[in-house]
Amino acid sequence: MLRIYRNMKEHLQAFEDYRKKKITFESFDLDFYESFVDYLSFHYVQRRRKEVIKGLKVNTIGKTIKQLRIFLRNRMRKKIIPQIDLTDFKTTEEAVDAIYLTWDEISKIYKVDLSDFPHLFDYRNMFVLACLTGLRFSDFSTIKISDVRNKMLYKKQGKTDGWVVIPLRKEAQDLFNNEFKKQIPVLTNAEFNRHIKTIGRLARINDSIGFSYKKGHQDIKITKSKYAWITSHTCRRSFCTNEFLAGTPVELIMKISGHKSVKDFYKYIRITPEEAGIKIKELWQQRGQMEVLK
Repeated sequence: MLRIYRNMKEHLQAFEDYRKKKITFESFDLDFYESFVDYLSFHYVQRRRKEVIKGLKVNTIGKTIKQLRIFLRNRMRKKIIPQIDLTDFKTTEEAVDAIYLTWDEISKIYKVDLSDFPHLFDYRNMFVLACLTGLRFSDFSTIKISDVRNKMLYKKQGKTDGWVVIPLRKEAQDLFNNEFKKQIPVLTNAEFNRHIKTIGRLARINDSIGFSYKKGHQDIKITKSKYAWITSHTCRRSFCTNEFLAGTPVELIMKISGHKSVKDFYKYIRITPEEAGIKIKELWQQRGQMEVLK
């Protein structure tokens, strides 16, 4: 996506300014890689922040290196630049801590009284619709009424350019018929992420949730109320996780979510060890295998 390449370019320009040395295609060697990663980890000043925050998360740095490699390999394949050894340009990655909402929590958001906050209605309705369909923000924010036919949603995904056909539950049909009528509201991702946190707070989605991540060699832990972790991507994770817990076959969920690989799909499943244990117990009960050593 263009946004990712813009971020990569901005990181390179910031590093060029920091070391006061122009970056050329001849710059890309192991010394450059190590210096660049060190700069992004400890010295890069994050933009559009109210306070000064230095350093990026491991996964953000990994994305920059990944896109840089893709760009350079494209230039080499087209013989625009000579071959560059990118063997040591490793992409860093760590497991992402992210929440999902249970159907009970989504129901609380669906039913929360917003009569004093009429500007939040569209954001709440779009959030619930996204939880019921598993679409990315770039897709559910561009739905058209004509995409709905015979109680099914037909949508061409922007990221993968592939089609998905999603059956609509009654609540999703009601949103289309009663709330959106003939026009889907136009919302920005930034506004959506800000307002859905307010809606989550009003719905009392306030369990205390703590996550940790690496910045350089440092482990940083942040604890906030659950509503403060909600983003547009929570919808997609919630859909996939709730269907997984309900026993829907993974290959069917992937047909709706549009995931191309099982590995990528399982990155979306967000269940706690306790939830996993409860689910296995339910399966044992269904199979009549609570006792096996008879």
